[in-house]
Amino acid sequence: MRLGLFGGSFDPIHGGHVEAALAAADACRLDRVLVIPSGHPPHKHRGCRASYEHRYRMVSLACGADRRLRPSPLEQPRASGKPHYSVDTVDAVLASMAHEPPLRLILGADAFADLASWKSVRRVVASVSFVVVTRQGYEAHAGHSAPAIPERIVHCAHPASSRLVRHRAKIGGSLADLAPPEVCAYIWEHGLYRTETV
Repeated sequence: MRLGLFGGSFDPIHGGHVEAALAAADACRLDRVLVIPSGHPPHKHRGCRASYEHRYRMVSLACGADRRLRPSPLEQPRASGKPHYSVDTVDAVLASMAHEPPLRLILGADAFADLASWKSVRRVVASVSFVVVTRQGYEAHAGHSAPAIPERIVHCAHPASSRLVRHRAKIGGSLADLAPPEVCAYIWEHGLYRTETV
């Protein structure tokens, strides 16, 4: 099985995320992409706006778009409250899931550019092949001290961002052009982001 990992806060997951995951799956001929919402993202100092349970459910709904996409609870919140790091997730997958090497790690160009700051980055680099998703205005390059080049660069033209979805939800605007219909319905049903700072 050719496997990819696509992690993030997914607060909420939107059409751009789905497009990026499928573009990576197509480019690398992946059989499965695990979409992994983070329980305690280390880069989100103020935490996520929606609970992990809501975010995981929205990811599950969005994964219905394609049989290759699978929601994964690998980074569900720890009782200790400690953040999840990519190296931990990669180690867990390598130890527990059979796959055809290399394991692909799908991430945005901004995260790839910040690779040098990652915990145990050299172990991550030695364990995965990077698939970098770019948007207009971003270039895919790692920091000078990060010994990695992407296996693939895939482009995402979808206009959505999680911040924009949250803003639209807060003001009661349409989400139809930003997120899968099932995710839009879930946001409205549960009143997510209506009173949150975006």
